[in-house]
Amino acid sequence: MYVDEVVVGFMMYIYDTLDHESFENEDFYGKKSYFIWHMMIDKRYQGKGYGKLAFEKMLMDIEKMPYGEAKYVTLFYHTSNAKAKTLYASFGFEDTGIIQDHSMLAIKHLDKQIILAH
Repeated sequence: MYVDEVVVGFMMYIYDTLDHESFENEDFYGKKSYFIWHMMIDKRYQGKGYGKLAFEKMLMDIEKMPYGEAKYVTLFYHTSNAKAKTLYASFGFEDTGIIQDHSMLAIKHLDKQIILAH
């Protein structure tokens, strides 16, 4: 992520199947998902809205489903990171109750939108 020509952060997502053994009893087990793997903002640039704007743009890209159809966007955030929880909830992510290595799995359901041609 750049602001002007300065690197302020890094984001990465992947397209994969939700097939981890800890998901076996969940409705989303075995389903395709966009998984937000990393979202990092340099400490010097935190609190300026760059992360929220970049996250919004990344979700807009994911909703175009560039790598294939999916019903979900998923991510993990550290259970002690209240700011991350609030940010992700503001974009429709819900906690699943699945915790791995002190990180909560949150999920957002992707709703297909019907586009009508005029």
